[in-house]
Amino acid sequence: YRRQPGTTLACHSVRPPRGPDAEPPAGTARRIYFLSEEKNVLALPASRTQKDSDVSDTVGVEWEDAPASVRAAVDRALNRHQRDALTEVEQILNAALRVAVRVAPADPKVADIVAEAGTSNQTFYRYFAGKNDLMHAVLERGIVLVRSYLRHQMAKKPDPAGQLTAWVEGMIAQITRPAVAQQGITVNRLLARAGESIPGRATLDDQLGELLVPPLTAAGRARPDLDARVIQDAVLGTMQRHVGPGTMPSEDEQRHLVDFCVSVISPAPRPPAT
Repeated sequence: YRRQPGTTLACHSVRPPRGPDAEPPAGTARRIYFLSEEKNVLALPASRTQKDSDVSDTVGVEWEDAPASVRAAVDRALNRHQRDALTEVEQILNAALRVAVRVAPADPKVADIVAEAGTSNQTFYRYFAGKNDLMHAVLERGIVLVRSYLRHQMAKKPDPAGQLTAWVEGMIAQITRPAVAQQGITVNRLLARAGESIPGRATLDDQLGELLVPPLTAAGRARPDLDARVIQDAVLGTMQRHVGPGTMPSEDEQRHLVDFCVSVISPAPRPPAT
């Protein structure tokens, strides 16, 4: 939930309109604070007299010089709005995944996703330009969750070989666990049908492969970054070969893939030359 540079945030309270000559009751004065990201200035409207024009000049106050209570109030407002926005987006993403899997192989409709999320079209289009944009977000969030899962699994292993094994097995689990595999296949099929490429997909995949660099470094590999890329490509290539037709690798193929990747740091002894 980000504000673009140059936008203006207004945190204010509103007083009911009164007659032009009416004076507000004591204790009901209101101030409006504006925070401009571009200039990083907190501005308070200057005092106004009856002769002032409708638009008054403002007295600029540097954000660093603003009272702590004012900065705290703005921070609280931003944090509250950010939490609310994240909650709404999560509800839409979860609903989109449920609907997409339920109606597959047909395309899910925005109206069905909105109804499933218990929200409105206005809220949906506040965050997403359309259905394809939504599916991109679903896929990207999925990759972030897989990364978190892999890190957790790898942290359980004390040695580089165990960590590499955990990484490969965790990746393969994404196509061997039926519920998870069905979700991934559905989202990828929808994006492919729309002729959409995933912006930054290579970068997202690299975030998974980067987890391999520390154990490869600890194992003494001279180019752990290149080793990580080769292992990443081998595993993703195997997964993609099965995702298309909706199959899954046999136990023998899974075991061979793990042994192949781990052999980078612990190669099997070669038979003696004859």
